[in-house]
Amino acid sequence: MEQSSRYAARRAAGPQRLSALAHRAVALLLAASTLLPLGLQAEPVRRDHINVELVAAMDAAVPGEPLTVALRLEPDDHWHTYWRNPGDSGLPTRMSWTLPEGLQAGDILWPFHERQPMGPLTNFGYSGEHFLLTEIDIPDTLEASTLPLVVAASWLVCDDVCIPGSADLTLELPVRDAAQPSQWATALAATRKRIATPLVVPAQYAVDGDRLRIQLQPDALGDTANAVYFPATPELASNTDEPVFQRTDDVLEISVGTSEYLGEPPTHTEHVVVLDDERAVRFQAQLIGPEALVPVEAASAPGGSGFSLWLAIPFALLGGLILNLMPCVFPVLSIKAVSVAQQSGSEAAHRRAHALFYTGGVVGGFVLLAIGLLVLREAGERIGWGFQLQSPVFVAILAWVMFILGLSLAGAFEVGTRLMGIGDSLTHQGGNRGALITGLLACLVATPCTAPFMGPAMGFAITQPAVIALTVFAALGLGMALPFLLIGFVPAAARLLPRPGAWMLTFKQLMAFPMYLTAVWLIWVLGRQTGVNGMAIGLTGIVLLAFAVWLWGRRPASGPQRVVLAAMAWAAVLLAGVLLASPLLRSAPAQAVETTSAHGGDWGDYAPDRVAALQANGQAVFVNLTADWCVTCHVNERVALNTGEVIAAMERAGVTRLKGDWTNRDPVITTVLERHDRTGVPLYLLYPGTAGAAPQVLPQLLTPQRVIAAIDAL
Repeated sequence: MEQSSRYAARRAAGPQRLSALAHRAVALLLAASTLLPLGLQAEPVRRDHINVELVAAMDAAVPGEPLTVALRLEPDDHWHTYWRNPGDSGLPTRMSWTLPEGLQAGDILWPFHERQPMGPLTNFGYSGEHFLLTEIDIPDTLEASTLPLVVAASWLVCDDVCIPGSADLTLELPVRDAAQPSQWATALAATRKRIATPLVVPAQYAVDGDRLRIQLQPDALGDTANAVYFPATPELASNTDEPVFQRTDDVLEISVGTSEYLGEPPTHTEHVVVLDDERAVRFQAQLIGPEALVPVEAASAPGGSGFSLWLAIPFALLGGLILNLMPCVFPVLSIKAVSVAQQSGSEAAHRRAHALFYTGGVVGGFVLLAIGLLVLREAGERIGWGFQLQSPVFVAILAWVMFILGLSLAGAFEVGTRLMGIGDSLTHQGGNRGALITGLLACLVATPCTAPFMGPAMGFAITQPAVIALTVFAALGLGMALPFLLIGFVPAAARLLPRPGAWMLTFKQLMAFPMYLTAVWLIWVLGRQTGVNGMAIGLTGIVLLAFAVWLWGRRPASGPQRVVLAAMAWAAVLLAGVLLASPLLRSAPAQAVETTSAHGGDWGDYAPDRVAALQANGQAVFVNLTADWCVTCHVNERVALNTGEVIAAMERAGVTRLKGDWTNRDPVITTVLERHDRTGVPLYLLYPGTAGAAPQVLPQLLTPQRVIAAIDAL
């Protein structure tokens, strides 16, 4: 009541604040006492500088189904109405319903609005045609043939002057068993997209001097680069001050000046953040003392201050080179080993051509994946490097490709030898085409994890224009291909290759078995993503492809039987392709991560607010962000994180272990990766037991000694 009195008093005090707007304040005071209904209207009404109408999304009311209705307001050019919090002056639009017995109308669903500066004041409202939506619950017991809806609407429309208006509007709809969209359905659907969605997250605010500081968990709002803040509670925050968004690892803070009319701060307040042109969220914040706030320092820009293209390119080259030593490359070692072996004894020109085609495949693969990453991010997807392996369909296809390549290496059919560039003669063009495809496959399978130096380079790249980003990713591919360029262009390196001989055929067949193991690993990843049914589809596809290869190999040299067997083989391949459209081959909700190691150490589920709560209680936290398809992640867990000595060190230091699973898409984990200039896993964070303290980022290759040293340094 006291706050409402202050609100009304501020409106009456308008002439004292701005003499040029004195007539507006007088008009508001007169309107408050003279607003009277002007009679029922069956058609749109025209009032001073505005058209007003009651419309519905459907052409009939259906018992048991909610009905969306809206007050349509169309101010003249340069005129506007007001939002629920009008800002420094103005009044919000009001709606009071008269409905048949048993019907109930909800509150106004306010679409997000625009700032409207007026001299030293800032107001919040709407220009042009706009709709204020309301949901009406229609009981399933409604037996009337028509449904009359009556609303008493009042508004304030302003330009240089403000004019109050009101009208009683009526809309009569037939009652039917089914309804069709009305002429207003599209406009109302577009308005609904602009309504702030409720965000159910813990949020607190405090008045710290002349600043209002609102704090949420760090990932609550996602990307706030283009966010705009609006206080939904009147007389709380300054409407003219520019809000500041700051983020640490454990808190997101919105800081804005307090309103000059703020008295006793309300216990609960409401806030709206417009994230972009089509999305907004609203949330409640509870009052706390400023001493309870998490300390916040200004967040650094992505990629780190001073990070430039000329630094990113060397980092990318070095990171790509080191990628050859990462466990993520293990699945393609067989392809690379055969590729190197086939160059022994070849002429220099052929070695150079092979190296160039392989490099083109690797660099092209990096660039294509980078284009996909940038396009999807531009479309609003929260993804990172290795995103292709977050798609169960892609994982299934890749498992099948690895199985087919294994059959090819084993000699089950001859087409694959040419595909892999392992023909009888290294002078054939097929060898170069095979090198190109080998490079593409090496990129696809080897890049779900990131090597040292890659993280900062890729974190910088995805924040830059497309040309710079693609240049950095091309440098990554070039770094990965450098050893093979060395073999192709440096005679001394080529002389280290073994001499050709009969051993090459045996070696090629032996390398089929790592390909089979890779297919098994990918099918396991598919099962983790989709469950047993998705895994069964992946295995069924492998059987169909094996059957196709078997049929293809039994074709006679000529005759009708050759055509029949070939058609049956292609039919099996087509049926395998049809399996990819199965609804069972879709990402299921992320499965619980393994919570107990071989040595008994427990892993809890990662959540940013859980980290903040543990730090507030004085507990240190180790966060392991991982994915089932990340080989480096599993190697680190086996050789370091889940060893007895590391677990014992964590228990002595009171470190809580949390694991975040990025096997399927998870925007929360993606945001954390971005904040630390990473685009992929693994990411290891060691938080000290101090509220709000920033974490130490551990290397991507771990040893027990390295982890224990970090723990001892807490």
